[in-house]
Amino acid sequence: MSHVLIVDDSPADRAYFRNLLRRADFRVHEVDSGGQAVAAALSIRPHVVILDINLPDLDGHSVCRALRADPMIGGIPVLMLTVRDHEADVLAGLEAGADDYVPKDAAPEVVLARVRRLCRYRQMANTSLLNEQMAQIGRLLAGIVHEIRGPLGVIRGNAELMKMQLDPADPALRFAEPIIRSVQLLQIRLEHLMAAVRGGPPVLRPLEPEPLIREAVDYFRKGADPQHGRVEVTVEEPQGPLPPVMADAGRLLQVLLNLMINAREAILASRTSGRVVLRLSPCSLDDRPGSRIEVIDDGPGISEEVLHRIFEPFYTTKETGTGYGLYLSAEILREHGGRLWAENRPEGGARFCLWLPMATEAAPA
Repeated sequence: MSHVLIVDDSPADRAYFRNLLRRADFRVHEVDSGGQAVAAALSIRPHVVILDINLPDLDGHSVCRALRADPMIGGIPVLMLTVRDHEADVLAGLEAGADDYVPKDAAPEVVLARVRRLCRYRQMANTSLLNEQMAQIGRLLAGIVHEIRGPLGVIRGNAELMKMQLDPADPALRFAEPIIRSVQLLQIRLEHLMAAVRGGPPVLRPLEPEPLIREAVDYFRKGADPQHGRVEVTVEEPQGPLPPVMADAGRLLQVLLNLMINAREAILASRTSGRVVLRLSPCSLDDRPGSRIEVIDDGPGISEEVLHRIFEPFYTTKETGTGYGLYLSAEILREHGGRLWAENRPEGGARFCLWLPMATEAAPA
């Protein structure tokens, strides 16, 4: 659902645009002064701002320039409301950075068409920026992985030679096995990391979900810093026999790690300890057999406002967040022919649910 922020001091005009947009399935937010507009845009991150020129404190042109000057919201499209035949207002608005304009008495179909066009523009701009950023991340990671692979190969090779040459009764043998296991774990993780950013379609193969989930939990535990708080992560025994699913192991691992990291951050934002549970169960969705994986935390939950937008690209409530982790996770599940959704638990905390089709089900192209 697209979000629209209306900035207009007229209650009657706000009511008109609110009703028009809500009937067209937009989520509407309102402020009645220019001074509130920038703060509201920063908080809501709307897809479009509908901005009146005549405001009681700041005029619409000044508000538009203020929006454009803020790097966090400077790319949000602005639709300026004008009075018909006031060409000077139109020109001033466009020079201030407005993307389009519409007379206040324009036909409802015209208003909706222009809002929808700006929403599509915003979505295309987000997608283009996301693809560019992911390409940059991919190039950076490829270089890092290349630099790490060589030394890891040397370490593993020497540890295996040491294991072969030592007498089975030699006490030094106990040092070789942990080295080999740790290097193998790092090598697998590097391959999964590269698979996640390499691009292209996922390589879907029949996969038992439980071992991969336990592997993801193992990675998470090894990477968590206990000095920043303790979050216990457990895997419940599956609720019934689990069918194999069609999945790309590397990309699914990325999704699980991202969800566990987010759950940990949500818990530690309000206290120093908590619990995350991963639950597996057979589940049919739209009459298709498959498996459901739930990542459940006992944190503060998700506000309704955030819940509606949590999978949008670049939408984040974190000061240091990028806003595309959950978006990418949802896209990965979509490429698998599966689904990812979020909900609040009645007893408190949040639950993220992944559904994957059974291995006999063909994933959509």
